[in-house]
Amino acid sequence: MINLILSEISSHLLVLSRAIFYIRWISHVKISGGFCLVDICTILHCRFHFTLPKSNYTVSMEKIVSGLLLLLVLIGCTPKENARLTELAAADQLDRKQDNPMISKNDVDRLTEVREIVESDKLYTSQDYYNAALIYQHGNSSEDFQTANELAQKAVEIDPENQEANVMIAQSMDRYLLSIGKPQVYGTQRTLLGTLEYLRPIDTLAVTDAERKALGVHSIQKLLDYFNRKHQKNKTNLLDYVPSDSLLKAHEPRIRVDLIGTFEELVAKVEYPAEASENHISGKVLVEFTITPEGNTENIFVVEGIGYGCDEEAKRVIGLAKYKNYMNKSIDRRVRIPFGLD
Repeated sequence: MINLILSEISSHLLVLSRAIFYIRWISHVKISGGFCLVDICTILHCRFHFTLPKSNYTVSMEKIVSGLLLLLVLIGCTPKENARLTELAAADQLDRKQDNPMISKNDVDRLTEVREIVESDKLYTSQDYYNAALIYQHGNSSEDFQTANELAQKAVEIDPENQEANVMIAQSMDRYLLSIGKPQVYGTQRTLLGTLEYLRPIDTLAVTDAERKALGVHSIQKLLDYFNRKHQKNKTNLLDYVPSDSLLKAHEPRIRVDLIGTFEELVAKVEYPAEASENHISGKVLVEFTITPEGNTENIFVVEGIGYGCDEEAKRVIGLAKYKNYMNKSIDRRVRIPFGLD
């Protein structure tokens, strides 16, 4: 009798050890999109070998094994976040927290990498879609902002409780509308004029306060209250806080840097690449660079290129530019260098 009990205990311990082995194995495998067919077959094979003799003792052991198998399935079915996207989103926020002078270049680099991740369909969780939307929102075109909005909506579709993604829907929509010359509708976009913060143009009737609340952004009245306190005025019309484009330009602090010579003289130094000429390529290369306090150019990189040797030539020409910098600090600039057939 004792030998029989010991034999059953031994067999049950073997079953448990197998189950624990599979659970530990699955938990250390990076599963990106749910449970694969091989995992299911493994469970079925494992369950087949878990058939135990019927007795009061073995029934309880079967329940334990079934519980372990259920845990195995749950572990396998839990998608893993894209670790690289998490890193990129964290770097994006750190740049803004530290006011990194290279933030524009970093934004472009991050967007290039995230675009490849999105196109490769490597977004697995709601947080992945939000992280990608965050990077796209810091792009520089209406298409980027529109993509950010679509990604944020997908994040909320996966997890309606993702509050960051809900807010991102409002933020990206406002940025998109402003980028195409229309007023924002949620009131998430602001600007600084000197030391005062102003709301950028807004259509207060486009969406309701209930819709704003659903996305986690302030009502019109709360925006009014905020700016009333901020400016210590008794305004009742929100639009009083919305400067026109001309007013924005009038209040912008003047950044004093002057190109030595004319822009036409600088462009005249462009040597049209043979490869571009052979392929009849024309267009403009958008180049970003830093003007040092001494008036030299550095950190030159192409934001939007046209290839065929034009990008490299645009960087070379910008490297020849000299400025008078009256600010005694480094200033970032963007310039479009034209290439075309005469």
